[in-house]
Amino acid sequence: MPISLTNQALEALIKKQKYESFTNPSQVDDSNALGLLISHYFEWDGLRILETFYSALEDANFHTECKEVQRMIDANK
Repeated sequence: MPISLTNQALEALIKKQKYESFTNPSQVDDSNALGLLISHYFEWDGLRILETFYSALEDANFHTECKEVQRMIDANK
């Protein structure tokens, strides 16, 4: 299956973030770089980061985990 344009753009952003933020970018997991991108995009707003995390878990059908994240969201409102 061909990779979507959205995924290609995201991969490019992740690669760029690795090279900008880490001394050994090839040894950094994509999730670490993506986490930095999300954190910077939301200007370190933990509630918005949690809401994004919730959406990602929900999309992946991690419904039990979503309940825990929802409790964290509610506690931070």
